[in-house]
Amino acid sequence: MDWVRPVEDLSAGDRKLAGGKAVHLGALTRAGLNVPRACVVAEAAYREFVDRTGLRGRILIEFSRKRLDQMRWEEMWDASLRIRHMFAQASWPAPVRERVAPALETAFGDTAVAVRSSAPEEDTQRASFAGVHASFVNVRGPDAILEHVKLVWASLFSDAALLYARELGLDVLSSSMAVVVQELVRGDCSGVAFTRSPTREEQGVIEAVHGLNQGLVDGVIAPDRWLVSRESGGVERHEPAERDRWVVAEASAAVVEALPEALKAQPPLDSSRLSRVWRTAAEIERLFGAAQDVEWTFAGDDLFVLQARP
Repeated sequence: MDWVRPVEDLSAGDRKLAGGKAVHLGALTRAGLNVPRACVVAEAAYREFVDRTGLRGRILIEFSRKRLDQMRWEEMWDASLRIRHMFAQASWPAPVRERVAPALETAFGDTAVAVRSSAPEEDTQRASFAGVHASFVNVRGPDAILEHVKLVWASLFSDAALLYARELGLDVLSSSMAVVVQELVRGDCSGVAFTRSPTREEQGVIEAVHGLNQGLVDGVIAPDRWLVSRESGGVERHEPAERDRWVVAEASAAVVEALPEALKAQPPLDSSRLSRVWRTAAEIERLFGAAQDVEWTFAGDDLFVLQARP
């Protein structure tokens, strides 16, 4: 398998190689949904990277001192910090870089992208890992993408990821990580749609913010929330947020800025856009045959699906 592949070339059988996020994006793309162009850096690149740099042995040493299920939180935090520092300091071995960098340059050039995790254990019915692994937006050029791929790999060993893995009884030493690289859409409003509310099965939930979605998924920006009837698609309640900030793409980063005064009194979604989000989320639920958590963004009149998970 090529170490960098377009997501539309993936099938359900590629989950172990490309992770749940990438496989789902491929299915969405083939179904004709409006998905930004994306590739996956396969988990084989991760395995080769940690082997050639010696990181695999150094990680093993960290967890040979004490088993994960016996670590106190502060011990887990210390181990996490050391491992993530190892990744940050490690250089790309030439044989690995040569199989990844040219393909990324061909696919994206200097186009701004988002770099996100796509671990085989992610986005399953058992474990979502939503918000646990790192993601980055507004990354440009193959060198910067490679650096952020390393940071996403390192997030396999964040303290949050280790706590979650311990809770689920996962073996962190056998963990691996594929990474999705996706063209960045500079959305003017963004959000998530849950086709089934976790508290009321007859309702869905749509959350939205002005600007990019990074602020919402990172918990930095509070979203407006709409409760929607699953049967009719009609809005049953709107819970407005205190709108004072948004996340926008500037230069080579995503930054939090004060929301323009004209937008503070304006919900991110009007009734027409809200209806489009709900219809698209419901279509994705039908495609996968299970309730979905859908991340989306509007750029002008175009609605883009950024990812979907059970």
